[in-house]
Amino acid sequence: MERYEGDPHQLLDRVPLLKAARDGPIDRSQLQDELDISRATAYRRTSTLSEEGLLDQQPRGYQTTGAGCAVVEAVEQFERSLAAIDRLEPLLAQVSALELTRNIHLFADADLHVATPQNPNEPIEPWLEHFEEFDYSRSLVVAGCPPKITEQGIKHARNGIDFEAICTPLALQADQNASEEAFETIASAEAPSLYTHAALPFTMGIIDDVVIIGGFDSDTSLPVASLTTENPEAREWATDLYRRFKRDAEALDLTEMDTSLQSVTHD
Repeated sequence: MERYEGDPHQLLDRVPLLKAARDGPIDRSQLQDELDISRATAYRRTSTLSEEGLLDQQPRGYQTTGAGCAVVEAVEQFERSLAAIDRLEPLLAQVSALELTRNIHLFADADLHVATPQNPNEPIEPWLEHFEEFDYSRSLVVAGCPPKITEQGIKHARNGIDFEAICTPLALQADQNASEEAFETIASAEAPSLYTHAALPFTMGIIDDVVIIGGFDSDTSLPVASLTTENPEAREWATDLYRRFKRDAEALDLTEMDTSLQSVTHD
């Protein structure tokens, strides 16, 4: 295979042909009809792609090679990323962590929830819906929990329902300042497992099959936007991300919490 050194735009123009030949041998006349191109164009493009090792000429026609399939997948991922960036701009204005932006293509079909003057709580409505009842819940928490979600957490803690959350020290401090009684009810219960990590990238929840990512105003900590998706690939990515931060997280110790939070405040 010769290394491709031509204009990338020309390669993008030829991706439809690689897609057409991806599922099996297809001859030039079929490519002409399917892609609505001339005979000369079909000849020129199949010849060039074959020389570049992206297309394989077989007795019954042309078939995309492994390298060609990789090109198609890269272009499709690029297209999904652009679609996601356009749709999710209100969230990306608040969340710019590489962990998300490098994988934004996973969220091209996600639902977006944006705070408005008419409904400032719209971004937290998915949390309320899915956290109400679940079999599995794991969360990264950067900002303090809204009161209604805290109420659900108290109910689950009192009922012995298992869930996990990794929180930044500042998020823990915000929750404790909002209601020390509510905080201690959840933190001292046996079923919930709370951890702390100082460098979480954003607020995220994995609740059963749903992934939720939230963006909060850096000055007010109010919810600005959130996304939800049931894309299995997005859930796999979110699960791996959660596990990575859990490896470096510390289990919450109430006896040491006041000292650690005072340290954060002084810093």
